Amino acid sequence: MGEPVTGWWRSNAVALGVLVVLVPATYAALTWNEWSSVLQGGPSQAVTVQPGDTLEYAGATVGPASAEFSELPSAPQGARVLTVTLHIDPGDPVLHCRTPELHEISGRERQWDANDDLGRKWDADRWTSCNPEATGPYDLVLDYVVPDDVAGPFTVKLYSASALPEFVSAVVEP
Repeated sequence: MGEPVTGWWRSNAVALGVLVVLVPATYAALTWNEWSSVLQGGPSQAVTVQPGDTLEYAGATVGPASAEFSELPSAPQGARVLTVTLHIDPGDPVLHCRTPELHEISGRERQWDANDDLGRKWDADRWTSCNPEATGPYDLVLDYVVPDDVAGPFTVKLYSASALPEFVSAVVEP
């Protein structure tokens, strides 16, 4: 037990020390390289809009946002319809975005896509996604079918490819 280190261990001590340092460093570098491109290519940095507030995003003013439970003719049994209104004042260049998603902040943290097939009367002035031809302010009016047990608060997540990795997370509570 008390014998000094000799032989193979002593002659390879420098190489073993280099391995102890380089293996974790290589793992960390490869992991960072893979994940940094994933996080930069998608919405990963939230910019929060509190109820009643606005913010600048991708050259546009976004907010305020509001929500209320609605009664629509084609809503399924055992579910409620949450109607979210998000004000957009397009800038220059105009805002291009996907249809916003609804996310539950607490509880089970579920998410829902907007549904435009709930029997609402057609309205040419009702927008359900960003209007790239708009020159003045408009409102996105989005209907989400949510379970009866959902109460809020929620976030409406909106993002534009030109502003990634940032996205708007507008807080709403019916």
